[in-house]
Formats: sequence, C-alpha cells, structure tokens
Amino acid sequence: MDFKNLCVFLVVLYLSIHCQGHPVSKRTVSEVQLMHNLRHHKQVQERREWLQMRIQDIHNAARAIGADAKIQSSRRLRPEELSELGELTSEEIQQAVDFFEKLLESKQS
Repeated sequence: MDFKNLCVFLVVLYLSIHCQGHPVSKRTVSEVQLMHNLRHHKQVQERREWLQMRIQDIHNAARAIGADAKIQSSRRLRPEELSELGELTSEEIQQAVDFFEKLLESKQS
C-alpha cells in the first residue's frame, strides 16, 4: 500500500514539474486566427446592422416629415421641395451606407 502511494506521489510530482504551469494543450495559430476572424466578422456585421437601422430611422423620419407637410398643405409639392424635406431614394441610402462603411474601415486601420 505504501509503495502504491509513493508511486502516485512521484507521478504527480513529475507531472507538476514537467508541465511547469503551462497549459496542457495550446491553440494552434490557425485556431487563433480563425477566432480573430470570426470576432472581426461579427463586429463588422453588428456595425452594418446598426448603420442600416440608423439610416432606416432617418429615412422614416424624413417620410414622416414629408407626410406632415402634405397634410398641412393641400397643394402638390414640387420636386425641389421634396428634396428640401430630406426624402432619400434607395440609391442615396446605398451611397450613405457605403460612405459610412468606408468611414468605419478607415477608423479601424
């Protein structure tokens, strides 16, 4: 019985000295790179969704302002008056999204 306890003690002592506090398994470089890429992708996706939501809020607010103006005025609005109200076309919204994405990318660099 004493011999078994001594053997177990020596094995534990050997393993504790051999490991020297290092983790038993290390992540490979590719695993670390994959985790970094995944985190970066999630951050970019969250920013893109946030921008889309903000632009949609701006667009909806512009429509609400336009609707209020139409209710207040019984006459038909001219195209130059519509642009003053801030209504955006889908092309203008896409340009704004592209601009904001480039701005975010430049801030990350």
